[in-house]
Amino acid sequence: MAAGSPGSPVIKWCSYCQHFIEEVEPFEDFTLTHGVCAECAPRVSDFTLAERTAAHEFRLFFSALHRTAVHGSRIEASHLLEESQRLGIRPMDLMMGLLQPLLREIGRLWARGEITVATEHRFTALATDLVAHFRAALPAPAQGQPELALFTAEGNYHTLGLQMAEAHCAAIGLPALIVVPGLPTGEVLDLLRRHRPQVVGFSVAMPEQMAQVRAVAEALEHLPPLRLPIQVGGPAVRLGLELSPDPRIQLCHDFRTLSAS
Repeated sequence: MAAGSPGSPVIKWCSYCQHFIEEVEPFEDFTLTHGVCAECAPRVSDFTLAERTAAHEFRLFFSALHRTAVHGSRIEASHLLEESQRLGIRPMDLMMGLLQPLLREIGRLWARGEITVATEHRFTALATDLVAHFRAALPAPAQGQPELALFTAEGNYHTLGLQMAEAHCAAIGLPALIVVPGLPTGEVLDLLRRHRPQVVGFSVAMPEQMAQVRAVAEALEHLPPLRLPIQVGGPAVRLGLELSPDPRIQLCHDFRTLSAS
């Protein structure tokens, strides 16, 4: 795939095991690069020629999916799963390192009027089917006091991001309270009082939905045991949401970082 901003790769995969490593800024640029993951780094010199050149086939797969999605062509979930399995791509890597950034790219192109609503809906439906498939194969959610509480803000009906977050938390055994669709502010606060998570996050689709986030932040100021860090992600963040200075609220580009907050 052609590079975006020179020297600014976005989606990093391991050249050897083809596992997703991380995303880095700029998040609005859809660019693939390869590196070495922590597991493979100690034995790089032992890899075979086939393992050293596997990244090329993966790049072709990655680029073909990107072109197909942007052009609005139909993609069969079964074919995508079969091809990813053939290449040795783990389900969670496919979700986090391919579906998630490509959803961002599709949303950005739609917002700029470069693709149709039908194209956006078609790929979102594919991603929803795949996430449901991944979630069904994962263990039940971890029990115990949730470390995270994630909500869609009132009025935000884009729930796919939090479905991905739920699958990720289940995969790593992280106790989490994930609520979709959005709730009134009073009910959000009741859940926070009851479960007392370490971090609370909101998925926001439109800037005006930040009103609820600010209301929750203000209410938590008057509940000393619940002075939680608040993270904001979602479609609005992907499209460049800017926050007024507020030490209580921070932007989150990758929900995998929430557990470390």
